[in-house]
Amino acid sequence: MKETMGRKKVIAVYMAIFWGLLGFLWLLLVCAAAIPNETLKGHMEESALSYKEKEAFSFERGKKWNGISDNYADTILLNVSWNMGKGNPLLSSLDTWYYSGEGFGENAGLYLTVTEDMEPDTDYTRYWHGSAVVVRLFHLIMDVKGIKRMGFLAAMGLAAVTVAMLFARKHYDIGMGFLLSMGAVQIWNIGLSLEYEPAFVICFLLCPLYLWTERMGDGYITCLSLAGGVLIAFFDFLTTETVVLLVPLILVIAVRTKEKRLGDGKKSFCMLFLCGICWGFAYMGTFLVKWAAASLVTGENKFLLALSSAGERVNGALPGEHADGLARIPMAVAANLTMMFYGEARVEPLRAAAGMAVSFLILGSVLYLFHKKKGNGIGIRMLLLLGSVVLLRYMVLSNHSYLHEFFTYRALMSPVLAVFLSLALSTELPAFGRRKRSRKRGRTDGGKADGGKAGRGKADRGKADRGKADRGKADRGKADREKTDRGKTGDGRM
Repeated sequence: MKETMGRKKVIAVYMAIFWGLLGFLWLLLVCAAAIPNETLKGHMEESALSYKEKEAFSFERGKKWNGISDNYADTILLNVSWNMGKGNPLLSSLDTWYYSGEGFGENAGLYLTVTEDMEPDTDYTRYWHGSAVVVRLFHLIMDVKGIKRMGFLAAMGLAAVTVAMLFARKHYDIGMGFLLSMGAVQIWNIGLSLEYEPAFVICFLLCPLYLWTERMGDGYITCLSLAGGVLIAFFDFLTTETVVLLVPLILVIAVRTKEKRLGDGKKSFCMLFLCGICWGFAYMGTFLVKWAAASLVTGENKFLLALSSAGERVNGALPGEHADGLARIPMAVAANLTMMFYGEARVEPLRAAAGMAVSFLILGSVLYLFHKKKGNGIGIRMLLLLGSVVLLRYMVLSNHSYLHEFFTYRALMSPVLAVFLSLALSTELPAFGRRKRSRKRGRTDGGKADGGKAGRGKADRGKADRGKADRGKADRGKADREKTDRGKTGDGRM
């Protein structure tokens, strides 16, 4: 009975977090939609003009595909955000549309929407478009370039807080692994597009919270995972959603392993499973609420278009490729690995294979040279399990992961972090500094010992010399007394 009541209480807490957080976020969206478009128009026109002549997908880092800016998604977000300001905010925040630009494309469509007030013609209700809160609010004082800079700085600032917390707890290897994994996915490129930033801002916001609360109990971790599912579904455009759950959990498992608090792993495995369930429930639930609410206020079935789009992300054909069915899966994985190694085409199998081979050769050499005799097997298995979830995501959403690999590849931060931290927990670098100090102390102690022996030797020799001198004095004194006695005896005979 007590267990049943306890479970009901836990479920009630989870539901309160889900509905409370989602309701609060929707309220923010409604308030942002209520801002009059006239107050945003000046900066919004500047933003629209900056995209007017750009390609839908522009190369910003030479020919490197991981440096592509997704102007297509950004202009749609700005277009949706602008159209939220038309009509009833309660309705427009749920029934989200944009003007496609017809034959001119989405970039021109944004400019025409803002400058000529063109009517929207494309339904985009399948997402919440929570980033419109930020877009509309900050367009009061800046254009899209300023918003992108602000988002990038927010992400980097939160990442710095995470590293500082790890360093403060003397987990320097975990902190360095975190930084290296960010570098491996070229985290600096998230500033190229508004679309890329929300997932990492949320991820780096949650990382310090996970590290702060993980000592308080697993219940806090599962609650944060649920909140992360709501946040990423509300703000993200289906980019790198898994980092919000996986990166914080990988840090928690690594810290607990290093601090010998993982135990036999059963409790932690249960915690990971529950976190995944809570995150998945919150993520899918947030989308379902959007589709249901939009259907209710419009009288139209918004589920049909949303589910059709979801099916295309899973089973859609790959344009220009002779790959269907299971053949899509390796291509999706290869495309994302190609991006991590600075590919100049969508898929470069040789580049991806060479990059992976060199990486494993270096990491394997470090493991061979500095491996511990007694490792942390349970913790390492958990880390690698968490990292493998990203590959599963690429396989399930193979169409989406292949066509949008220039930003979905950044989800590889999770497996890269898992590998780096597994290596850190499996190796131990030589303590050169300690050995030198111990040898120095040995020499000093030896010197002290020699000095002691020398001192004792001198003391012994001094004692011997004094003994000889005393014996000499005694002998001379005895001889003098004998002479005196003989002299007296002689005088008496005479």
